[in-house]
Amino acid sequence: MEVTAVVDRRSARVHALDPDAELVAAARAHPREFLALYDRYFERVLGYVRLRIRDAATCEDVTSQVFTTALEQLSRFRGDGSFAGWLFRIAGNAVHDVHRRRAAEPLIDDRADPSPSPEELVLARERVHRLRVLITDLRAEQQHLLALRYGAGLAFEEIGPMVGASPGTARVRLHRILEELRRRYPHDDA
Repeated sequence: MEVTAVVDRRSARVHALDPDAELVAAARAHPREFLALYDRYFERVLGYVRLRIRDAATCEDVTSQVFTTALEQLSRFRGDGSFAGWLFRIAGNAVHDVHRRRAAEPLIDDRADPSPSPEELVLARERVHRLRVLITDLRAEQQHLLALRYGAGLAFEEIGPMVGASPGTARVRLHRILEELRRRYPHDDA
């Protein structure tokens, strides 16, 4: 009976740590239930991938592959961390695979608003290009942190465990990255 109590406390702790634990358990029992996890995370994963890969078609392919891999490997998810952290690790690996297969691509999409003048478009593209160069010069971990926050729209409470840090530490790391980008980015007040 003591063993059962330990298992129950551990199970309760896992559920408390991972809000997706019940959905994961359901998906393990019935793969069709994985759709709930897909619906919950699709936009976030796509946003994460979009900040790391420029080509829209490749982004869609990578996002699809992330969920296919997650479903296929769901039995390997141990529950030591959050499902979201595990899923974004798969996404990070998929992005890394794309970059390994071809030259690394910039992080930011340069789809411009059609209303600006041609001169404004040229200046905007030039600014985006300069920023892209700075971002692609960042270490992979820094790009990953930027994509989790601004691509996936995750809160620091979610990001911290994914990067092996407290939420406060993740916030400080991101702040330092942004400060470095601001320092290196030439301000033209346009």
